Amino acid sequence: MSTVLVQAAVPTARAIRWAPATGLAALLIAAAVLARSADRPADLVLAIAAAGLAGTIVSGLHDPAAALLSAVPVSVMQRRVLRLVLVGLPAVVVWTLVDSLANAEASGPGPLLALSACGVAVALWAPQRRAVLLGASTPPVLFALDQVVPSGTVGDAIAWWWTDPWWVLAGATLVCVAGHRR
Repeated sequence: MSTVLVQAAVPTARAIRWAPATGLAALLIAAAVLARSADRPADLVLAIAAAGLAGTIVSGLHDPAAALLSAVPVSVMQRRVLRLVLVGLPAVVVWTLVDSLANAEASGPGPLLALSACGVAVALWAPQRRAVLLGASTPPVLFALDQVVPSGTVGDAIAWWWTDPWWVLAGATLVCVAGHRR
């Protein structure tokens, strides 16, 4: 099976729409450079980067040839994981670059991975027609809610993707594992 996935990597990478991800990466790097040159903390830039890159990772699940590939001896979940890896690796590289350029406390990849896992979990459990759209919308919605909901029980729970990303990642991963047959 792994040789089939290795052979499918190049055609799958060609089928992914890279222009939005490239534009977002350039914008985030420019914002991090501007924040650094202003000698200001860039926590908000990092939060925006986590939400944008996580949405981009989840949008990589969009497979225009899903119906055509249903007869291939590779499961849908394996194809999804391949797409997530192909989009996720460059996103982690961009995140690392933005994180190093930002003049903020080192946050690591936790927020990016937590938001990505939340988006993938939503995409796995959402209705098939709107799965990728709902999943890719989840990280920016969580970021926006984190910005507008005041501190308190609900506000603190919404901010867990930023404050306790590894617990959120673990929970979202469990939800993904529970929906692996979907």
